[in-house]
Amino acid sequence: MSIMENSRGFVIMPGNPRVEFQSLAEPDQDQAKPGAPGRIRPSGVDVKYLKDPSHPDRLRIFLLRHGHLENSERHVINGSTDVSLSPTGLLQMEIWKNCFSGSSLDGFYSSSLRRTIDGVRILSEGRGIPSQAVFGFRERSFGDWEGMTRDKIEQQDPEGYKRWLKLDPEFAPPNGESLAMFRERVVEALEGILEKSFGKNIMVVGHSGVNRILLLRALGLGLDRYFGISQDYACLNIIDFYRNGPPVVHLLNAPPDWTEKRAIPAP
Repeated sequence: MSIMENSRGFVIMPGNPRVEFQSLAEPDQDQAKPGAPGRIRPSGVDVKYLKDPSHPDRLRIFLLRHGHLENSERHVINGSTDVSLSPTGLLQMEIWKNCFSGSSLDGFYSSSLRRTIDGVRILSEGRGIPSQAVFGFRERSFGDWEGMTRDKIEQQDPEGYKRWLKLDPEFAPPNGESLAMFRERVVEALEGILEKSFGKNIMVVGHSGVNRILLLRALGLGLDRYFGISQDYACLNIIDFYRNGPPVVHLLNAPPDWTEKRAIPAP
């Protein structure tokens, strides 16, 4: 893989599928000019991307991961288990709400799990914009592994744990989903939105696994790169899907505190 970079955001190093978000240099005039679809283009979360008007041949997705959770400090796998946002997670959503005030949004989507529904409730408050919970955007079901730490899984199911870490697409935890099944479900949900949403800017509040699948789809990467994309609590990604052209990723894994400091002009 060749190096692609811009002065405010992304670097992909040869042989390393991980996309890193970092500040590389000061912005220049050319950053406001759109590039060809199919590349990572200059961005940073500046006001341009938050407040761009919609375009009839483009669907822009502001893709958030849900915020910090009540049980985050336990370091267990939640999967399809319903867990609430912590006070920190609620505050993270409030920060994003303020960042997007005045932005052009046409709809909100979540999974059917409360940690994303509560995020959309905060983000959409006072907008009068429709929101929809999509079952297909639920986090991967880990079946009997849910509620367990990685160490406990490794102790109780060492062979399954190895297959999970090796990203075996056909492996499913006991009573859970395989990675291949999970991808099929998430991509099907995305395709349903694409069919009816060109010409809109929407916000999706998802999960780490769901967001990875959507980003892999946008970047044209396979499941072998799944663990190469980081998705921290309350991070923002920006993806443009085009009616006639490949998708463009503008931003990946940007935290709310970074945006609050850099994207919103000081008074």
